[in-house]
Amino acid sequence: MQAIDLISQSLISLHPDDDGLRAISLMEELRVNHLPVVRNGFYLGILSEKEILNWDNEEEFIEEHLEEITAPSVIGTQHLFDIIEELEKFSLTVIPVLDEEKHYLGSITNRKLLYTIAKSTSIQSNGGVIVLRMNQNDYQMSEIASIVEDNNTKILSSYITSIPDALQIELTLKLNTMDINSIVKDLERFDYNVSASFNTEETNDDFADRYESLMRFLNP
Repeated sequence: MQAIDLISQSLISLHPDDDGLRAISLMEELRVNHLPVVRNGFYLGILSEKEILNWDNEEEFIEEHLEEITAPSVIGTQHLFDIIEELEKFSLTVIPVLDEEKHYLGSITNRKLLYTIAKSTSIQSNGGVIVLRMNQNDYQMSEIASIVEDNNTKILSSYITSIPDALQIELTLKLNTMDINSIVKDLERFDYNVSASFNTEETNDDFADRYESLMRFLNP
């Protein structure tokens, strides 16, 4: 799944001539905390509601604050995981999508991203989840996969989350079996720190909610 396929058609971009009041009104209407600023088809940056509330006057024009805003984005051909990484890195509710020439194509909301993940085959398939915490230098997917496969189990999907202000990562594994106790024990035997595991039969909605929490890319 690429970024170009996830663009939300309902999102409206801001123009530098818009003022803060219009920007906040649109954010409330669209239920997001960020909106991209675009002029003549070129992406200038992303504006947050929090930034506007810090202005001296919410009636000020965006043009006056362009130098203060950041410009995170993804290219239309980037993968789903790259989008998640950018959303988490900048604590965004919206991520702009550009083409190779930096023209603005549209934006993706975190809600659309969660919906896409929840509807994926790996999420809807029954199976347990294991979360490992480790130092970045200790990460070896080949060894972890070998331990899992030695238990006649397959990894349906995996996702790495960086831990802020630490040289550690969390690796979330979705497996094709609910019987994960022996896998957890084997991982611990190889000195892996299993920080969480879930193997209870759940509805798809419950599982999607839990997986959302584990991946931590949605920010209020």
